[in-house]
Amino acid sequence: MTDFASKNREVWHNAAKNYDAKPWQKRLIKQVTEDIQAHAQWLGLSPLSINDASRNIKLLDYACGPGTISIALQPFITSSQGIDIAPGMVEEYNSRISLMNPAPDFHAQVGDLCSMEGVSEDLQAKDLFNFDIAAIGLGFHHFEHLQLSIDRLVERLKSGGALFIVDLLEKKDDVAIGEQNVDHGHGDDFAKEAARTVPHKHGFTREGMETMFNAAGLQEFDFVVLERPAVMGDGEEAFSKTIFIAKGRKA
Repeated sequence: MTDFASKNREVWHNAAKNYDAKPWQKRLIKQVTEDIQAHAQWLGLSPLSINDASRNIKLLDYACGPGTISIALQPFITSSQGIDIAPGMVEEYNSRISLMNPAPDFHAQVGDLCSMEGVSEDLQAKDLFNFDIAAIGLGFHHFEHLQLSIDRLVERLKSGGALFIVDLLEKKDDVAIGEQNVDHGHGDDFAKEAARTVPHKHGFTREGMETMFNAAGLQEFDFVVLERPAVMGDGEEAFSKTIFIAKGRKA
């Protein structure tokens, strides 16, 4: 495991229970949820009805955290498999799902699909392939090996399945992540530690995302910039970043 992977595992394991404790974090999660749901049709998803037993829409929620993407897409999918490098996040995901009534067919496990050393045996099970949709929600800038991570997720899609990534748009003169003084709910020391888990501190461009999606063999690339900025922090410490969604479809 690389230094970045180890740091992400450590930091986000310890932060899991307070991941959305601050008001600005709650607002951001609510905003991302609303924006994803508003773009569901664009993503190729439609609401499931109670009588729609014939449809089986499987989501792979990678770097799932406490389940924001899975829960946002609950009206459109029948099952979700979360994977996260941080055990604390996996525990939080499964805990939150268990409290839902009725609890959906969602489950998370600890794992790393982005390791240069290969994928562990426990992630090779048949039910961890053949997904209709795979997603990374605001985690891509934490990944060290970008193309590898996209390639590995595409391998797990069925033919015709889609990958989408929600992340930060790189813009000229934007302040890099870690250069702001933001309290993430754990004090300034945590903010500094969290910044060290981010190798791509400026986010990504449309062109860069399209190049990686094309290299992975994905088709029908599209990219939307969300109108509402992501405001991180409260008061004088707050700063904003622009969010995008990139998507592509496996042939």
